[in-house]
Amino acid sequence: MDKLILSSLTEAEIKKLVTEGVREALGSSEYKQNPANQSEYVEIDEACKILMKSKPTIYSLVCKKEIPHYKRGKRLYFKRSELLEWLMQGRRKTIEEIRHSSDKSLSIKGRFY
Repeated sequence: MDKLILSSLTEAEIKKLVTEGVREALGSSEYKQNPANQSEYVEIDEACKILMKSKPTIYSLVCKKEIPHYKRGKRLYFKRSELLEWLMQGRRKTIEEIRHSSDKSLSIKGRFY
């Protein structure tokens, strides 16, 4: 059972404490690093940080239409979730995953012979 704490704090003091706690929580690095708390659309500088690539590399990928992007006038925009998904598409399987996949494939093929 929770303890009941009686205090002689005024309403204004309690509001101040709560406000400071919220500000501290919102200023924490965990909040800042959570993509859900940040803008969905980003410009090229932020895209460079997300993908850990230089601006010329990003421009090259855009020119080759290899990376999802949006263009309005002379400005490029990127959707954060699409950039992260694009990164995940480059994932390579581990040796264990390849073995498991090939074993599974061989066992299925063996049933038809």
